[in-house]
Amino acid sequence: EEPETSRSFSLENGLKVFLYEKETVPLLNFVFAVNMGSKDETEATSGLVHILEHYILFRGTELRSGEEIALDMRRHGAYFNAHTGLDLASFEITLPSDHAAFALQTLKEILFDLELDQEALEEEKQVILEELTQLQDDPFRLATALLYQNLFPGHPYQRPIYGTREVIEGDCVEQLSRFTRGFLVPANSALAVVGLFVLPSKRRQ
Repeated sequence: EEPETSRSFSLENGLKVFLYEKETVPLLNFVFAVNMGSKDETEATSGLVHILEHYILFRGTELRSGEEIALDMRRHGAYFNAHTGLDLASFEITLPSDHAAFALQTLKEILFDLELDQEALEEEKQVILEELTQLQDDPFRLATALLYQNLFPGHPYQRPIYGTREVIEGDCVEQLSRFTRGFLVPANSALAVVGLFVLPSKRRQ
């Protein structure tokens, strides 16, 4: 009988978990996906998912500053990134298998102990506004945005993932907090873990 290499289940809080054991490298890749993308935005909230993704990736929590989190990532040999899409926002950590507990604790902290601060938000908004400017000079990204605008008129997919300058410039902590309430919860999310670990069923054998 082939050894079991994958498992999926849901926690009591509704979080869906997917485990896939892969022994070829001594690493673990954690991807936390939230069912929250540009599909969930309106003209008045276009770009808020992108702002939130940036804020979570670079700004602090109630427990640590963004600089402290980045330093801890380096200490643990971790790669850390995030992405905004049409349907999902995802947060990814890849690191040596020995540091699995650190990855799980950090994901929990940055997502559910988030501390929104207007001054930090203003700083991150400037980064995103610069990205919007750079988008105009990137033929591929600009063409992709125009393609979706023409393929999905009247549909949420028509709106740009990066957001609109007007919404981003006017965004405040209260608006961002209202928007994310109901989205950034375990029951609306999934965690996938791939890499070198032992599934509970194999550990008992």
